[in-house]
Amino acid sequence: CGYSLKVSKETVFRIEARAILEVLRIAWEKGYRLLEIKYENALLVESVLIGSAASSNLTELRLINVYLKRSWKTRIRYMP
Repeated sequence: CGYSLKVSKETVFRIEARAILEVLRIAWEKGYRLLEIKYENALLVESVLIGSAASSNLTELRLINVYLKRSWKTRIRYMP
């Protein structure tokens, strides 16, 4: 199962945040309620985990926060 994502000239951080958002969206739509995401961007993982995503200026981070508050179990962790 693969997918593609069109991106314009954006920051790597925003593109990676969008990738996490897409994973969450697809998993939710397919009915998964237990999800673990391992990610290599420590700053992005930290932003999501400490809760700064809810008040972020970055739309993708705010939407990630909305998905994480849904009725499911998710685990996002840094994986170097």
